Amino acid sequence: MISGNTKICGLIGDPIGHSVSPAMHNAAFSNLGLDYIYLPFRVETENLARAIDGLKAFNIRGLNITIPHKVAVIPLLDELEPLAEKTGAVNTIVNDNGHLKGYNTDAGGFLKTLLERGIEPSGKKVVVLGAGGASRAISFTLAEREA
Repeated sequence: MISGNTKICGLIGDPIGHSVSPAMHNAAFSNLGLDYIYLPFRVETENLARAIDGLKAFNIRGLNITIPHKVAVIPLLDELEPLAEKTGAVNTIVNDNGHLKGYNTDAGGFLKTLLERGIEPSGKKVVVLGAGGASRAISFTLAEREA
């Protein structure tokens, strides 16, 4: 049940019509009994700064960031966690009363998946296909592991 107390989270990018994130996050919120809703917001590049201003104005609790905004959003934030700063890419923003902090969970999620499958990247030759924010974060993590 959506009320005046429901917290809003979402996804910004362009395109986003193919994303399964709203279904996945709304199901998780429901299963956890959280009073949150997750919405997709198609944001064209020229509207990114205005969208981030809207995040604050509407007190949206947080956003996931996808193409093409993972790098371009950085100067619009108040703070970056260390991995986001090192990789130069953000895929999550948390709004704490108007203070926007950027995170990168792409790198950690990728590495965790590899390690859970018994794949240690250290000493391995790798190829990363892609040039966006996720590729950037994954490449950084692989380099840190001396792949």
